[in-house]
Amino acid sequence: MVTLSDLLLFIISGVMMVAIVMMVVISFLNKKRFLEVCRLYEAEFGSLPLAAAVLKDADVIGFTAGYSTKINFIIHPLIYGKKSAHSKIDDAAFIRGLPANIRYWFIAEFVCSAIGFVALLLGGVWLWVNK
Repeated sequence: MVTLSDLLLFIISGVMMVAIVMMVVISFLNKKRFLEVCRLYEAEFGSLPLAAAVLKDADVIGFTAGYSTKINFIIHPLIYGKKSAHSKIDDAAFIRGLPANIRYWFIAEFVCSAIGFVALLLGGVWLWVNK
């Protein structure tokens, strides 16, 4: 028989899996948008932040840490309204002024990763509490 504890853990796990799959799919869809942001950024400021330029081809599946560093110069200004640690110039207004059809996809990717992370933490705590 399925207990309430098992059902809750199953729901948390399902939410985590769906969020992570959605994040991966959105990250692949964002590849063209990332290149467009890079083109616009280079036209405005001359060059990309070094971390974004070096890790331009990093993927979320193959090199997750590199991918998150790569898109940090977009995500940090969008979510927190401040320049990223990798930017030498204050580019937050520029990133926040990008067209909505570009911004919303990066925000959606961040939200999916945040939901997946929170679900992972909740599942871990739930398992620890119900040993």
